[in-house]
Amino acid sequence: MDLGIIMAMKRYMELVIRTCLILMATLLLVGCGETKTRKEINRRKAELKLHQETELKRAQEELWLTDSLLQQVNAELEALQKQVEADKSALKATADELTLLTTTRMRRDSIRTQYEALGMKIRYIRKKQKELESEASKVEKSK
Repeated sequence: MDLGIIMAMKRYMELVIRTCLILMATLLLVGCGETKTRKEINRRKAELKLHQETELKRAQEELWLTDSLLQQVNAELEALQKQVEADKSALKATADELTLLTTTRMRRDSIRTQYEALGMKIRYIRKKQKELESEASKVEKSK
């Protein structure tokens, strides 16, 4: 055989052997259980789960307080509306009463918005928790 062909075959064989070694090393790393990356992913998933549970509890407590405050402000608003309506019909309504009524409505609307946002946050956290649980169960089934 020609020397050039022999050298080309030698380079080709070295390339094939190097590629096989890299492939085998990769397969060994993947097949040997958890790698550093897998451990880090699992650690972050556990932290995420803990963070979601903590945030859910905090949001539920805040929702409970906001609900109590909203009920209180609604009661104040109803009483104030009755008083202002009575004063209006007797033509005794003052600018201060009307201003107080308006600011109480604004406060109620602000609290209601906060209440709704907390409710959406709780629903979102629960949705994400279910997604993580379903993802974990799929991984368990595939093993």
